[in-house]
Amino acid sequence: AMNTYWDIIHRGKQPDISINDSRSEFSSGLSGMWITSSASLYKVTEMIGDKFELKTGKFPSVMEAKGKLPAGGNGALIVTKDAKKQRAAWEMLKFWCGEEGAVVVAEKTGYMPSNKVAAEKRLKEFYKNNPNNMATVSQLPLMTKWYAFPGENGLKITDIIYHHLESVATHKAKNKDEALTRMTKDVRKLLPPN
Repeated sequence: AMNTYWDIIHRGKQPDISINDSRSEFSSGLSGMWITSSASLYKVTEMIGDKFELKTGKFPSVMEAKGKLPAGGNGALIVTKDAKKQRAAWEMLKFWCGEEGAVVVAEKTGYMPSNKVAAEKRLKEFYKNNPNNMATVSQLPLMTKWYAFPGENGLKITDIIYHHLESVATHKAKNKDEALTRMTKDVRKLLPPN
């Protein structure tokens, strides 16, 4: 993975740009590939307009016979102690997690619907007319559990990996072996003992 990432940055001359700038660059036709959440699909499609034909695709790992994808997602919390606000928040959550809300989210963002009935029945015609939105849904059978590093430092480990990958993107890392060695060392310090 580090070899591929290094090659994209160094041989592919991928500049270090923000997420928002990368969306604008891709939508303007200045970059040929953009890997991001399907939640950006509606906005990007709108930004591209008729400048060029947009095509989405599956994650490369799922092309392999045993490829899997970790399920991501969102969570919702109601934190108010006010009973009236709790009831209103509960109604809102039921809407967004239900069939109708899932349809709205899928059609207006590109995000995978969180409701199976919406995905399989209500959005059938939408996916037929919007094949780019189908890439995400077609990978549902490949979903597996989300991987988390063990122990109390799981989130810190994810941040460490991010920062080391960022050192490659910003050309601060001298070479891929050094970046990987430092990342491995820093991650091992945070893992629980065997």
